[in-house]
Amino acid sequence: MTPPSGEETLDVEWSSGIAPGATVRVYASGTLQFVDLDRALDRIIADLPSHPGMRQLSISLGLGEKFMGGPNGEVRTQHHKFLMLAAAGVNVFVSSGDAGSKPDDSGHGATGPTQAEYESSDSTVVGVGGTSLKLTPAGAVKSEVGCTSSGGGKSIFFPRPAWQKGEGVPGGRARLVPDVSLVADPGTGAFLVLNGQVVQMGGTSWSAPVWAGFCALLNEARAKARKPFLPYLNPLLYPLQGTACFRDINSGSNGDFTAGPGYDMVTGLGVPNVKELMKALT
Repeated sequence: MTPPSGEETLDVEWSSGIAPGATVRVYASGTLQFVDLDRALDRIIADLPSHPGMRQLSISLGLGEKFMGGPNGEVRTQHHKFLMLAAAGVNVFVSSGDAGSKPDDSGHGATGPTQAEYESSDSTVVGVGGTSLKLTPAGAVKSEVGCTSSGGGKSIFFPRPAWQKGEGVPGGRARLVPDVSLVADPGTGAFLVLNGQVVQMGGTSWSAPVWAGFCALLNEARAKARKPFLPYLNPLLYPLQGTACFRDINSGSNGDFTAGPGYDMVTGLGVPNVKELMKALT
C-alpha cells in the first residue's frame, strides 16, 4: 500500500472548499502500479450510470513521457479510458507535475530529460500547471509568476489538437502542456488540516483539484441556467484567451520554458477569473 501522504486530504478539503455543495468521491488505487491505476479508472467509468452528477475528476500524478515505455502500452490503455470519460461528459483535470520541464523517473526530481508528463499530456484531459502567488494585506493580487516547479512541455505521444491555438502557442505539431494554471507554490502552500494538525502543502497536486472545484461551480451555474453540463472544456477555454476570463501570467520559468504573453508551457492560458468564466460558459 502507498503510505499516507496527505494527497487525498488536500484534494477533498480544497475541492469541497471551492464547491461546498458538491458530493466528493475518493477512488483509491492502492498503489501506483499501472494495473491498479487502470482498475481505479475502470471503477469510475462503471460508476457513472449510478452517479450521473460525477462531471469532473481530479488526478494528481504523472510520469515523464520518455519513461512511459512508448505510445502503445499504458499510454494507449489510459487514453482509451480518458476518451470514455470525455464521451460521458466528465472533465478530467491532471496536475502537470512538480519537477519543471525535466522530470526524472520518480516524477518528483528535476534531473531528467526535457519532457512533458503523462497523464497531463493526454489530449482528452485538462493539464493544470502552477504559479507562485503573493497577496497584499487586503487580499488583492500583488504579484503572480510561473512556478519554477510547474511541469510543462511538448508531448511525444499526442499530436497538436485543433483547439490548441492562439497567441503564444508556438508552431509545431505536438500537444503542449499545461492548458491552464493556478497557485501551486509549495513555498507558500495550501492551508491543510491533516490528522488534526495544520500543515502546509503545495504543488500542482493543489491546483488540479481546485480547478475541478471550479468546474463543479461552472456546471452548477449551467444547471441553474437550464443548460446541459459542460462538454470537454479545452475547446471552450482556448478561444477565451486574452479575455477577462483569464489573468495572463507573463513571467517565471520552469527550466526550459518561460512564461510570456499569451499561452506558454509554464502556465498555459493563465489563471482563471471564475466569475467571468461563468458568464462566458453559461
